[in-house]
Amino acid sequence: MKRFYVVASIPLLLAALIPIAASLWVAHRKAKDDQIAYLTSLADEVLRRGVASRQQLVAALNELERDPHPPCSQASLTRMQQLVGTSFYLQGMGSVMDGTLVCSTLTQGSDLVPLTGNHMVTSTGISSWIGARLPFAHDQPFNIYARNGHAVIIHPGIVIDMPVLHADVSLGLLISTPQALIRSKGPLDPQWLALYTPHASSQVESDTHHIVFRAAKDNNIAAIAAAPKAQVYGGLWAQALILAPLGLVASALFALGVAVLTRWQLSPRVRLRAALRRRELFILYQPIVDLQTGQWVGAEALLRWRRRNGTLVPPDEFIAEAEKAGVIAPITRYVIDVVLADLPELLKASPGFHVSLNLSPQDLVADGPVQYLQRRFSAMEFPAGALMLEVTERGLVDIEAARPALQAARQIGASIALDDFGTGYSSLSLLESIDIDTLKIDRIFIASIGAQAAISPVTTHIIEMAHTLKLALIAEGVETQDQVEFLVARGVRQAQGWNFARAMPLVELLAGLRAAKSARQR
Repeated sequence: MKRFYVVASIPLLLAALIPIAASLWVAHRKAKDDQIAYLTSLADEVLRRGVASRQQLVAALNELERDPHPPCSQASLTRMQQLVGTSFYLQGMGSVMDGTLVCSTLTQGSDLVPLTGNHMVTSTGISSWIGARLPFAHDQPFNIYARNGHAVIIHPGIVIDMPVLHADVSLGLLISTPQALIRSKGPLDPQWLALYTPHASSQVESDTHHIVFRAAKDNNIAAIAAAPKAQVYGGLWAQALILAPLGLVASALFALGVAVLTRWQLSPRVRLRAALRRRELFILYQPIVDLQTGQWVGAEALLRWRRRNGTLVPPDEFIAEAEKAGVIAPITRYVIDVVLADLPELLKASPGFHVSLNLSPQDLVADGPVQYLQRRFSAMEFPAGALMLEVTERGLVDIEAARPALQAARQIGASIALDDFGTGYSSLSLLESIDIDTLKIDRIFIASIGAQAAISPVTTHIIEMAHTLKLALIAEGVETQDQVEFLVARGVRQAQGWNFARAMPLVELLAGLRAAKSARQR
């Protein structure tokens, strides 16, 4: 009889242990995936900063090479100081001859400074001294990059200095070809670099660490983030010893309660309101360019969401969720608040500049976000024309319902643009029945330019129709010079896209506007 009970108890024991073992395996797997996701977000941010830093140093070297003044002259040093003042990542500039810093904005007098540190020449022809020491700060290494006698000085920590969850998380920025670590934070083992495949993003493991490499497609740099595996596994089995004796009844009760709570917490409405409350939503600006002058004449405010773990949520995903959950109006009001707070600096940097705001169909209602904008805008006394409001064809299906919001926009001098034209309920009658100023050509039509696609005639037709109706045109998603030439030849005046600039934070937009203003004044 004892033997029977022992044998019969085995399935019961397995039935009790298998769910717990399965949950521990899932927890183990998820802990690893979460660590990889966290490291990926850190590496992406290091890479973003590294690309921005590299773009600024290359732009600065290009400017110095066009400077007609003799090296180390007062006029040349003044120009260097101006470039440093308008750059976020650059600490100084100077002139280099035969491996010696002969003058700079950070050193005084005529003393020559031999450049120490790890010296190399990158595949792009830039000489680099990694960890160079300057007389005024012997304990602080700097990275110095030079080309044709002109040099840029960068503090190695400015790109990589960011908060991390654990002190033993390691970050690094490296040159892909020739491979060299140029900045690092935390206990970074140089042997990890042997695991990196140049110009390729990857996830690898050493004996002790999970490692993520993120490479830039168009730049000769990559970022690395690493964390000990012990962070994933530590305490997992100790917790199992505590949880294992608990019965399936308790697990079922907990699972039921957690399921109900999780369903509520993970609803789009709750998640988006929490993101607003925690300030996880932020604004990037993509410049709008005058194709005839090349000047930035405006910018589109683009909403982005970075969760607390650093991951970015695609805007198409969370904006659709916000519309479906009925929380788009508070999000639009948040965007309005941010843009109105940024406008004074933008108008000071470039008078006549305008910012365009995207409106959801649900925003075009009586006493909605547009009327909120009208009250805020009027109280702040901004000039007419400082704002452009972008509406979609979906928002104008019921024109009469949308008309009060459009009239409120007109009362503050905002212009109206029809966004994504041709992708929804397109018709000539729609254009004739509403008072709009600008037609935005959707990126799907721009992408066909030069591709010999069947959609190319549609692009031409949209342009001709806009000219006939005397509407201004802005082309979205312009990525090649062929597209620029096609648009200019057909009288399109303005455009935006990666061919000109990617979406950027306010500080980078202001730096670009100020640099352009200084160039026009010279």
